[in-house]
Amino acid sequence: MVILFYLLAGLPIIPQDYKLQIGDEVTVYVSGSINFNYTETISPQGTIFIYSQEIIYTDNVARRLVLSEIKIVSLTLDSAKQTLQEEFNKYFKNITLSLVITQFRDVVYVSGAVAMPGAYPFFPGQTAIYYIGKAGGLNERANLQNMYVLKANRTKLSLNKTKEIDRYDTIIVEYLPLNLWSQYIGIVSTFVTIIATWIALTR
Repeated sequence: MVILFYLLAGLPIIPQDYKLQIGDEVTVYVSGSINFNYTETISPQGTIFIYSQEIIYTDNVARRLVLSEIKIVSLTLDSAKQTLQEEFNKYFKNITLSLVITQFRDVVYVSGAVAMPGAYPFFPGQTAIYYIGKAGGLNERANLQNMYVLKANRTKLSLNKTKEIDRYDTIIVEYLPLNLWSQYIGIVSTFVTIIATWIALTR
């Protein structure tokens, strides 16, 4: 059910062993006897607030009533959800809680000749191929001879020398020059024509 939610919302699927970090943004969904949701960023202390559905007004500004504060940093999403459920159960009866990560503090950038260039959540231990896959894979103009990683300190490394990607790395897939691309298309077109002719003649 959680995986389906992430897919429908266009959010990345979270590895089960991912541990929440300071700066990650999470949304808490409460349903059952009461229904409400709110979004919090994990504080420098590693905590988020537990709120009531009740709205209070301070200096004409609407805020939810804070019930408590709880530490969830370094927990997996499942463990954090259980911890929050136990805390909410102190205040509300017959409720079910869901927890999703809506924004990550740490990202990896994928740029160039890929289907969906952009920023993707950083997961420790993953390779460049993993992030290129998250970006939809290489497009038809990808230059397979010119793919590299730009580190945060601006050091440039070829993909075959980069075993693991670090937070804030930029994976760059250069485009084939247009003249080479035209030649490539011509070769492919000729090859397809030869194959089609051969099939027609052998029928």
